Amino acid sequence: MIHRRFVSEIAREVGCRPRDISDLLYARLLPDHDCPIIGGRRLIPDDLIPEIRRLLSERVEQRKGELA
Repeated sequence: MIHRRFVSEIAREVGCRPRDISDLLYARLLPDHDCPIIGGRRLIPDDLIPEIRRLLSERVEQRKGELA
């Protein structure tokens, strides 16, 4: 069985805003077919957490490069 948690729970764990994770989904950088919406809240499988961390880290580095 796949363990899933709400976006807000994962955001607290990885240290970002829930919106940051939602943006990854809307940009199609995460597979939304694996992340159902239940009762208006999106559930993310735990096995996507490393990918979320990687993508968020890349975005931070990308923004640093734009500011330099």
